[in-house]
Amino acid sequence: MDFAIAFAVLFLMWVAFSAPLKGNFGEGTVAHHLKTLPSNKYIVFNDVMVKTGRGSTQIDHIVVSQYGIFVIETKNIQGNIIGKYKSENWIKSYHGRNYEFFNPIIQNQGHINALCHKLNLPASKFISIIVFSVRGRLLLSQMPVPVVYTTQVAGRIKCYRDVKLTVAQVNEIAGRIKKLKTYKEVSNRQHIQDVKKSVAEKNRKIASGICPRCGGRLVSRHSQYGEFLGCSNYPKCNYTKNK
Repeated sequence: MDFAIAFAVLFLMWVAFSAPLKGNFGEGTVAHHLKTLPSNKYIVFNDVMVKTGRGSTQIDHIVVSQYGIFVIETKNIQGNIIGKYKSENWIKSYHGRNYEFFNPIIQNQGHINALCHKLNLPASKFISIIVFSVRGRLLLSQMPVPVVYTTQVAGRIKCYRDVKLTVAQVNEIAGRIKKLKTYKEVSNRQHIQDVKKSVAEKNRKIASGICPRCGGRLVSRHSQYGEFLGCSNYPKCNYTKNK
């Protein structure tokens, strides 16, 4: 095979597989740190797929304890991480270029909502934690949800000491989550299809001038940073999108 053709093939393979591999590496690093939690107090689950009314959702990590059910979203992102609590998207700034990604706090709240329904538990029993790779630099402020580095996740979980569940409840919940992992309701292939469908539906609504979060009308607004789309139901709905 010609060298140029071989190089092109290898490059395309790298593009296709680098993003999933980076994500898996980040999740593996967090899983390693979660192993340091005392096994007699914390039960750890990694990569849990949950079926929802709109398709499916993949949860990176769940830690069940008397102090609550910790739902952890992992991001293996390099560069400066800039974002606000209620913004639809956050920004990764790397080598002078900006890239948008979905707000992980909103994303993880969707995971918690799915678990509330699946386990028939109130949201008060759950604790959301967002974890970023140490390769990223967090430039965030006033975050009501913990946003930490991989090396800090176990320590942050140990900070919670208020008892929310009995030992019997912990064991019962852990047993139900174990069944979710053992008897998969959704295949990885189906989950990918569900994600594509969800993104397509969101883009369709935005193109039609409909807020994908609450169904309100999208209107043009101005700020010191330029023009953007905002929901007409503001301040009840804080959805925004850059033009």
